[in-house]
Formats: sequence, structure tokens, C-alpha cells
Amino acid sequence: MVPATLSVVTLGARDVGRLREFYLGLGWTTAVSLDDFAAFELRGAVLALFPLERLAADGRTEAAAPERGMRGFSLGINVDRREQVDEVIEAVRAAGGRITKEPVDAEEFEGRSAYFADPEDNYWEVVFISEGPVTQAVRRATGRA
Repeated sequence: MVPATLSVVTLGARDVGRLREFYLGLGWTTAVSLDDFAAFELRGAVLALFPLERLAADGRTEAAAPERGMRGFSLGINVDRREQVDEVIEAVRAAGGRITKEPVDAEEFEGRSAYFADPEDNYWEVVFISEGPVTQAVRRATGRA
């Protein structure tokens, strides 16, 4: 059986320093900060930054060519109140993040959402989901149940 856990997300970075500065600008706390590696303490997981070529080599593969746009996944920041979506997006904008979807009432579920991309086009969704099974699962996963 494979444990159903996600404790670390590692982003392969073309420029670790630039990404580190962006996430520091969001007010995130570093657990480790080296020339070629950074780790941020998030609620429920750790976000790590590692050079893309070295990450690919560690996984015994080749690094994909840098792409612009959505790569088939997004990272999620769930917030507790509808208005927090707007507040978070304004903080991201102030830190130099690129807003790809302004805050709107969601079409796919009851709530509110927005998207931003970091300097290397890693996409983050900021989302408020009305009370339900997904909200409850997120609270349990992040220790806020």
C-alpha cells in the first residue's frame, strides 16, 4: 500500500534565487535557504525549490523544455473566507506575481477563486469553497479540523 500523504512539493527551478525572492515576498517562512536550494514551511506541507536540471537528474530523466502556461497541474491555497481570495490576490500582486485569473465567484463549485503564476509559471489557485466534503477534507489534511 502506498501512503496517501503529500508532505513536500519540489519545484524544479530555472532560477532558484529569483523564485526564493518571490516566495519571500509573499511573506512565507524559509526552513532552509542555500544557494541552490530553498524550502518554505507551509501549513500541511513543505515547498522546496531545486535546480530543474538537478531535479531531473535525480529522477533519472531529462528536464523538459521550459514552457509558458499551465502544465497540467496547479497548487492550491484554500482560504476560510470568500473575501480572503481577493485579499490574497492583492498581496500576490504587490509581491510582483502575475495574476492570470482575477477573483470571481466560481463556476464549477459554490465559492470564489483566482489564479496567479510565479516568475517561472507555476500556477497557484486561491480558492474559497463553501462548506462541504472538499472543505472538510482540506481542514483535516492541514490540521484545521
